[in-house]
Amino acid sequence: SGNYFEYYAMAIGGRSTSAKTYLEKHFDKFSSADPDALVQHAVEALNKTTASDQSLTTKNTAVCIISKGNKFRELQGDDLQKFLDKLEKKDPEADAPMEDAPAAPADAGAAPMDTSG
Repeated sequence: SGNYFEYYAMAIGGRSTSAKTYLEKHFDKFSSADPDALVQHAVEALNKTTASDQSLTTKNTAVCIISKGNKFRELQGDDLQKFLDKLEKKDPEADAPMEDAPAAPADAGAAPMDTSG
C-alpha cells in the first residue's frame, strides 16, 4: 500500500518554517521557472534553515533532480557550487540571542499578573 501526494513546494524538519516561508513567498514564480531557477529556489530555501554562522557547502548539501522524462540525477561538485555561489547573504543578527530584560526592583510589589493577593 502507499500514498501519493503532489507537492509543488514543501519543507520538513528543524527550522523548516523559514524554508516554508521562503517557498510560499516565491511560489508564484515556480510554474514559469526553468530547472536552474527551481534548483536555486530550493537551495535558497535550504539556506534559510541554517544558522547565520553556517554556510551551505558541497560537503553538507545534497541536491537531486527528478523530472518527467529524465533520469534521476544528483548535482555534485562544480554543478552544485554554481548554485551555492549565488546564495543571498545572511543577516548575522538573525540568530543573535535576545538580551534579558532588567530584573524588576525588589520593592516593585506583586507582578501584574499575580492574582493571589
